[in-house]
Amino acid sequence: MNPHYYLDMIRQLDIKPGSLMMVTADVTRLALLGRRKEPAFDIDHFIDCLKQCLGKGGTLVIPSFNFNLKENDYFNPSKSLPITGALATAAMKRPEFMRTKNPLHSFLVYGKYAETLASLNNQSSFSEDSPFAFLKKNHALMLLIDTSVTDAFTFVHHVEEIEKVKYRKCKTIGIYIEENSKKPVKKKYLLYAKKPGWTMDLNGLEKLLTERQIAKKVLIKPVPFTLVDLEAAYPLIKDDILHNRAKNLAKFIPELYLRELAKSILARFGIHTLADKISHDPGLL
Repeated sequence: MNPHYYLDMIRQLDIKPGSLMMVTADVTRLALLGRRKEPAFDIDHFIDCLKQCLGKGGTLVIPSFNFNLKENDYFNPSKSLPITGALATAAMKRPEFMRTKNPLHSFLVYGKYAETLASLNNQSSFSEDSPFAFLKKNHALMLLIDTSVTDAFTFVHHVEEIEKVKYRKCKTIGIYIEENSKKPVKKKYLLYAKKPGWTMDLNGLEKLLTERQIAKKVLIKPVPFTLVDLEAAYPLIKDDILHNRAKNLAKFIPELYLRELAKSILARFGIHTLADKISHDPGLL
């Protein structure tokens, strides 16, 4: 394999050196493509390529979420593996990455703004003092690799919380935090969770972002890449919330409401469905 194979792929996106960039990726197809070449796909080499494209003044941000944590669960930022895929797991093993503090929605960060992001102490996942707000204020890009706005655009939840959408409400979760081999301390965190019967549907938003050229899609060998300007995306999402009743973001489904109501009643008696036991969504998506 050409040692610059993945570097050449990323460079086609015309990402400027010094950029602040969040990367969400499903590397499955990249790994499968790599099996046909020699040497095979190396996720650490891929991370190195991302770092190289951003340059010395850049910042790489990789979601390392554990939003499946429930009341009284434990979280250790140096040991709790993220549920956001192989890219986050690989970055967590690298000494140059730091992890932000919120246990539900943490990030692995490297580069210019890494220490600033790691020092944030936001109680709420998507608040004004969260990494999501920092990304928006500092003109960040979001790169989605082999996934889409519809499936993985978590930034939308930041706008929902700031603009106080009516289909969500604040939920408090107590989590035991264990750091530096000290005794775990229970801390309260806030999640702006959806109300029963509501589900996210970002197909309309993805279309709008693409039409306004806020999101740019590129198909590269043959993996889809989408680059989103988060600062430009915010007012578009806000406008949909304020003037379109968030129709391009979320929808209410009566059947879902009844199903979730039934689950809630069963849970009071200690009865949980298989879907509840394996779910990675405590009311967010």
